[in-house]
Amino acid sequence: MKSQVINQLIKNHIHNFLIKFALIVIMIMSLTIGNFALLSPTVLAGNNDQVNQLLKNGHCSALFWQKCDLSNANLVDVNLAGTNLAGANLQGANLQGANLSKANLAGANLSKANLTNINLLQSNLNKANLSEANLTAAGLWEANLTLANLSFANLHKANLLSARLWGSNLSYANLTEASLHGTDLEYANLAHSNLTGADLHSFYFRGHQQITDLSNANLEGAKLQETNLRGAILEGTIMPDGSVEN
Repeated sequence: MKSQVINQLIKNHIHNFLIKFALIVIMIMSLTIGNFALLSPTVLAGNNDQVNQLLKNGHCSALFWQKCDLSNANLVDVNLAGTNLAGANLQGANLQGANLSKANLAGANLSKANLTNINLLQSNLNKANLSEANLTAAGLWEANLTLANLSFANLHKANLLSARLWGSNLSYANLTEASLHGTDLEYANLAHSNLTGADLHSFYFRGHQQITDLSNANLEGAKLQETNLRGAILEGTIMPDGSVEN
């Protein structure tokens, strides 16, 4: 009889222990998922709830591998400075007048997005897709656009002062009256782009020379009427007529 009581007490202790252990595991998982959601630059889907979350908390949250889907979102004049949107889907989004200075948009999809008058000062757009995007009068001063896709993009009057466009694709882009002082366009593809009235000259700023580097760039078929290339590096550059500048 005594042994049966002892066995029952042991079973009760084990049962209570397992219940407590299960509760602790659930709490830890909940906290882990919550923290991961706060740190992750992703959301489940592009809907109003997710857009509101981005505007309220300044980040996208979701689980594991899912990407931030803000396609076609209305984000006019929003302040998202310093926000991490790496790999986000912003295709067709309206970001007119928005502030994304120093934001991380590496690998983001911004194709066909409205980015007129946007502030992208010192932002990271490394390998971003900006094809057919409207970047009229966009502020891209010192932005990192290395290997970015800007084909067919509208960069009319855009400010690309000291921006890095190494290896970027600017084929068929509209760069009329754009400011490209001190821009790094080494190995960039500018074939059939329109650079009419653009300013690509090298300049001195605070005692330091800012050199526009077009070395090894492809300008075949590009329109260069009234373009200022004074002081720019053109070594190995394919000129509009197909000749290579030595």
